[in-house]
Amino acid sequence: MAKIARISTRRTLNSRRAITVELPEFLLQALEVRVAEANSGSEHDDDVTLDHLLELDLAEGLSIGEVALLEQKVPGIGAAVSTWLREID
Repeated sequence: MAKIARISTRRTLNSRRAITVELPEFLLQALEVRVAEANSGSEHDDDVTLDHLLELDLAEGLSIGEVALLEQKVPGIGAAVSTWLREID
């Protein structure tokens, strides 16, 4: 399992960062099927990527209440979530 290291410098909460994740093959296969289904019949400009799919799946796990609680530990997270929601639309 990967270890999460605490970053000492504050980053802009709407910035993006690439990470490496090790997953079992069955999850990758399932995700690839979901990406293909999402792209079925769409224009190539609108293609969903694995990154898009994972981002949305992870974001769905955050409730409004959890974001409010996280705001105490990560000031500005509520505003970052709000900005992100406007941008994905």
